[in-house]
Amino acid sequence: MNYKIWFWAVNIFTALLRLLFIGRIGLSVDEAHYWVYTKFLDFSYFDHPPVIAYLIKVSTLIFGNTAFAVRFPAVVIFFFTSWLFFICVKKLYNERTAFTGVVLLNVLPVFSFLGSVISIPDSPLALFWILALLVFILIIETNNKKYWYLLGVITGFAMLSKYNAFMIPVSVTLFLILSPKHRFWFKEKEPYIALLISIIMFTPVILWNIANNWASFGFQMRHGLGSSLPKLSFTTFSQCLGAQAGYISPPIFLVFIAAAYLCVKEAFVKKDRTALLIACFSLPILIFFNFIATFNEILPHWPAMGYLILSIYVAHITLKYADIKWFKIYNIIAWSFTVLLMLLAYAHIMYKVIPVEKFLPKEQAEKIRYGIPEAERVDVTNDVFGWEELGNEIRRRLAEYPPKEKPFIFTHKSYLASQIAFAVPEARVFCFSDRIDAYDIWQRDLRPLRNKNALFICNDMFYFDPARYGDAFESYSEPSEFSVYRNGKKIRNFFFTDCKKFKPANLPEQYSANILGPKKIIFDELLSFDHAVFKFINSYMRCKFFDFYIAPISYFDSKDFNIGLTFILILSIVIMWNNKKDSFWTNLALLASVLVVSSVITYFLKQYFERLRPLAFFGDENVNTLYEHIHGNSFPSGHTQAAFAACTFMFLTVRKYWYWYLFLAFATAFERIYAGSHFPSDVLAGALIGYFTATIMVKLFKKYSRI
Repeated sequence: MNYKIWFWAVNIFTALLRLLFIGRIGLSVDEAHYWVYTKFLDFSYFDHPPVIAYLIKVSTLIFGNTAFAVRFPAVVIFFFTSWLFFICVKKLYNERTAFTGVVLLNVLPVFSFLGSVISIPDSPLALFWILALLVFILIIETNNKKYWYLLGVITGFAMLSKYNAFMIPVSVTLFLILSPKHRFWFKEKEPYIALLISIIMFTPVILWNIANNWASFGFQMRHGLGSSLPKLSFTTFSQCLGAQAGYISPPIFLVFIAAAYLCVKEAFVKKDRTALLIACFSLPILIFFNFIATFNEILPHWPAMGYLILSIYVAHITLKYADIKWFKIYNIIAWSFTVLLMLLAYAHIMYKVIPVEKFLPKEQAEKIRYGIPEAERVDVTNDVFGWEELGNEIRRRLAEYPPKEKPFIFTHKSYLASQIAFAVPEARVFCFSDRIDAYDIWQRDLRPLRNKNALFICNDMFYFDPARYGDAFESYSEPSEFSVYRNGKKIRNFFFTDCKKFKPANLPEQYSANILGPKKIIFDELLSFDHAVFKFINSYMRCKFFDFYIAPISYFDSKDFNIGLTFILILSIVIMWNNKKDSFWTNLALLASVLVVSSVITYFLKQYFERLRPLAFFGDENVNTLYEHIHGNSFPSGHTQAAFAACTFMFLTVRKYWYWYLFLAFATAFERIYAGSHFPSDVLAGALIGYFTATIMVKLFKKYSRI
């Protein structure tokens, strides 16, 4: 068989099937919520980083605000994820295993539906995760240093997709530790630069959290780890593991468990590099989230990336042990069962073919709440139906109001708010919830709604009496009912309540966004952080040990003699004379040029910014100093710039004593803060100027000089 041709046939065929399907049903709750992201484009969001918002925004700009447009990115991303997966497995094993793995992805519910039909952050995360694995394979195969920079960029995009991506550096580090042949990378700069690149790319999310009182990081910590002290629970762990088995398919899940064991055994007993690589990129995230599951409930798709990579080994053992009769029969039954289950699920979503009431106890099946039979309430596929009808009903009701008296729309659950917002995209929908959510970020200022009338909407799944808002409105009407049907059966009741004259100041605290606090100006927060770090180093780290060594440096600085730089230059001259004698004078002249150029840059920046020194900013009595008492311009630090310029030059010229250069450069930066002469941002800027000036000038000299 030509497995490459068969791969493309399967990949294209399944992608076309998904494209035919994605526009025929309404959005899930999560998808509607991510669509709302696009109406508030930002650096990040309360629930997740921003990539999913940008993808949906681009798609809806092309195709309009439709379910097809929202889901289109998921189909395209899975198409390319499958392609990269095929390439990875082919490199690790062979084309036959690669094709088997791709078929497996198209069989498992967690990938063939959740990640390829439903638009969620896990879709782009899977793409970048498998791409990170592919690039890392190239690194360990070729030892090409440039691939590290690409890995840093890919990891950055993964981190901008979902927070789970922090496990990629963990996986890389674990492999380098466990593989003696590749530990030399810890001595190279490229892995650290790659990590720095990913962190820099993640900076927008950090800045957003700073501006919003760390709302997203705090939410994810509470959501993932719980809000109370951990308490081991076998019940919770069993439920979470069972949910994962359901997402994978129970019979195939058992194969995954066996694959994990065999993979570890082959990696450590047989010292197999491929097995070790798969284990390092799959097991850490599986272990991490399942450990959390021992004391806090997790969602079954959180560890999905671990199952994605472990699928490679499942495909491998499926073929390796295919000659074992019982294993072959078991796999045929397991795969067939999973395919039939997926086809049945799709059929039920489309045509409601499963009589849910037959699987419920008689008393429960006959129970009716808020006018809806219990069988319809527990059928989760009903959640994606009825929203278009609701949108038309909302428009009809709004049309009954005079143009100047049209009410604003609001509800009490973010799930409902997002679905309603997608149903009527031309309207702004508010959410007054007693839980902190994304809407608290988007509606901090409610003053423009003062004295306006409102239309409150809820449904039978999340019924709520708006009278709980109390004096926030002058009056509340009796709720009116609107029913949604599917195949002739009532599946949802929506309730509309007219609320007169909104008073934002009277909205109870638990329903307002005040608990998050006002939005902060990022620059002010960074400045406060800068000052806090200065205070910590300058005040709380004071001790006789540091005073003893830093006092002489401060004394000479007070006499306008930079003894630290002098020591670095003398050391550099000695090292160059002993190691680069044939080009000593050339290197010395180049070092002098680097120091002059970087110093000129620093001088002009100091004159431009005119930032106050710590003594001038805080007052002499609030800053600890030794001998140097200066109040002039502070940004950037000239001492740090010179130290980093000289040490970077020496690192690029004579790497033999790299640890001394590193120590002297950072010791200078620390001394400037400890002595009360500079803020941390001053020394950071000085360090960057020195580093980049030396790097660029040395690279240019080596490129264009014949010496």
